[in-house]
Amino acid sequence: MVNFTLKQCTYFRAVARSGGIASAAQTVGVSQPAVAQAISKLEDITGLVLFHRLHARGMELTTQGAEFLRHVDQLLNNAAQIDAAARNISDNRAGTIRLGCFQSLAPFFLAQIINGYRTQMPEVALDVREMLQQDLIDALQQNDLDIAIMYDLGLDPSMIASQPLSSARPYLIVPKGHRLAHNHTVPIREIDSEDFVLFDAPQSREYFFSLFAKHNVSPRIAFHSTSIESVRCSVANGLGVSILSMRPASNVTYDGKRVVPIKLHENLTPTRIVIATNTKRPLDGLAEPLIAYCKEVFKDSPHLPRDAD
Repeated sequence: MVNFTLKQCTYFRAVARSGGIASAAQTVGVSQPAVAQAISKLEDITGLVLFHRLHARGMELTTQGAEFLRHVDQLLNNAAQIDAAARNISDNRAGTIRLGCFQSLAPFFLAQIINGYRTQMPEVALDVREMLQQDLIDALQQNDLDIAIMYDLGLDPSMIASQPLSSARPYLIVPKGHRLAHNHTVPIREIDSEDFVLFDAPQSREYFFSLFAKHNVSPRIAFHSTSIESVRCSVANGLGVSILSMRPASNVTYDGKRVVPIKLHENLTPTRIVIATNTKRPLDGLAEPLIAYCKEVFKDSPHLPRDAD
């Protein structure tokens, strides 16, 4: 077990650097007897002879002392880093946040959040996971995540607390050359009996079916996928039309074809995007700055259409 102290090591290094007890005592701001006592105690504990006592010429490191100084320098430098880290943790500038994100939102926002927050808070590590809606809910409730970016779908407010990030109004996409492709806006009834490509993630599926029921339309589900880009490619290739909430930067799909976005005439209920936490785990100071940063990222995002133009 180590019995010497950081204070003894600090005094030892001061003597080694200054060459005398008097000057070392002045450097560290203590009395000369305190420094002399610390050096003697350090030699007793380690069994080393650290200095040659040269009387009028001061103190000179022995070979053992010079080697010990090398390790003391490393120890004190590490201690300074630990002290700084402790202050950062105390000030909520360091630590790890476990962040989850709904998989269809992740391509639009996650990299920007990670990169931007790394620059803003370099001592904060983000442990990031992309998951489906129910998996995010389960992870929050089981304390496997600290924060989750997700849709406000299927959330129990007694279990999951949420703050709004943004919302997106649903819009229609059709393939190039479709009979509706030249319209700026259409009523949702136009998709009645159309072949429809469904974004089929849990909770999202129920949301789209609720839109159909509310407006009494019955599109034929021709294809379904849990990938937004797969939905877009399917529409571009003529498998049907679709309704989405997220808006990619380009209307060109992965396979080089195009979809045409069209505004829906009805005032459809927007899909709310929230940042969620476990109600039983109060927010700490480390999480709050990240939540504020996420709100800035989502503010006025071009990927969250209010209109499809």
